[in-house]
Formats: sequence, C-alpha cells, structure tokens
Amino acid sequence: MNMKLFAVAAAAAFLTMAGAANATITVTGTSQDQLAVNVGSLLDDFDGYVAPNVSFTGNVVPAFVPIGSISNSAPPPYSGGALDCCQGGNPYLADDTAYESVQGSQTSTFSANPGYALTSFSFYMGSPDTYNSMTFNIIGAAPQTLNGTAIWNGDDFAGDRTKGFRVYYDFHGAKVSSITFGSGSDAFEADNFGGTLTAVPEPASWALMIVGFGAAGAMLRGKRRSALTA
Repeated sequence: MNMKLFAVAAAAAFLTMAGAANATITVTGTSQDQLAVNVGSLLDDFDGYVAPNVSFTGNVVPAFVPIGSISNSAPPPYSGGALDCCQGGNPYLADDTAYESVQGSQTSTFSANPGYALTSFSFYMGSPDTYNSMTFNIIGAAPQTLNGTAIWNGDDFAGDRTKGFRVYYDFHGAKVSSITFGSGSDAFEADNFGGTLTAVPEPASWALMIVGFGAAGAMLRGKRRSALTA
C-alpha cells in the first residue's frame, strides 16, 4: 500500500475510533419554561438568527399565528408569551415567536456545516409526546435515536400543551454532524436551539497530516541510518 492510501485508511480508522469511543448521547437535565439558552450559545431561534456554520431544513411556523387557527400544531408554552387557546383546549401562555413544527410522518434536520460538528446541544420543546423522535448522527459511529420519553428522560406528559422544557444533552466527547427530528403524528414543536460547535478536520486534512508525520519519520530514519554508516 502506498503512503497516500495508507494515510487515508489510517485517517478513516482514526475518525471511526474517535467517534465510537464516546458515542452515547445522554440527557443531563431539563428546565421547565426556559426558552432562553443559558448553557452554550444560541444556534437558531427561528426568528432570523442563525449562528455561523449551522443550518436547518424543515417546517417553521411564523410568529405569531393564533393558536386556534392551527389545526396540527401548538406553540410551546412560555410565561413571557401570549395568552391563547388551541383547538378548543384550555387557554395558556404560548410562545409568540417562530418555532419548529415537525408534522406527522415528516422530519426536520439541524446540521453543522461541513468541517464543523456539534459537541453539545439543548433545545426548548413543547407538549412532549411519545410519538416524537430525535436521531443524533454521530461522526465515526452509528446514529443514536431517542424515542418518546427518552428525549427528555422524564414522565409521559401525553402531549400536555402547558408543559415546556429546555432539554440538555451531553455527547460525552462524541461529535455530531446533524440531528433529525421526527414525528409519528402532529406534531413535534421546538424552539431556540443551543449548544456548542467545533471545527472538525476533513478526512483529507487528516490524511495530509498523517502523510506529513510519515514523511518526517522517514527523514529521521534516513538520518539515523546515515549516522550509523558514517
């Protein structure tokens, strides 16, 4: 195997081992009615702010759509929001800003741009439902999916629209390229994504680094041989 092919293979193996070594995503805690991001940085608020090097694809409900006019979604509750009611339900203070709403049998995806990865994540979710899911796509390891109550590691609130939680996740050293939100029914509502982002060398960059290390090692070995035969 020539040096370049060896370097690419070694880089791929390195990235795989690095991701697989710590690839368990866990919930570290929840905070009720906490819309604001206070651990890490705000990454996407769905109202026009998107942090550099991240992107979102999916359904966004604009602010403020009266809750009663939406047949398949309900904004997360928020103490600083507006009082309204949803589909004949009891009135509650609702988030009056734009928010993500994953419709039944659909998905949305929050991604780090190429060359970057998420190292932690939090988001504000409303009306927790067991038919929702989140899949963390881990660099160098198999994806990890959390379903139902595992998303917030708490009680089954049966979609109670008065319940809203910021959920915090620890990646335990793993790096996540994207997070896919899914819903088996209407709907998975969330707002104010937060977390931490880091630059990740592309496999080609790792390959070049390893080629450089290999070349440096070869030069040192050549100098040693020259010194022994001198």
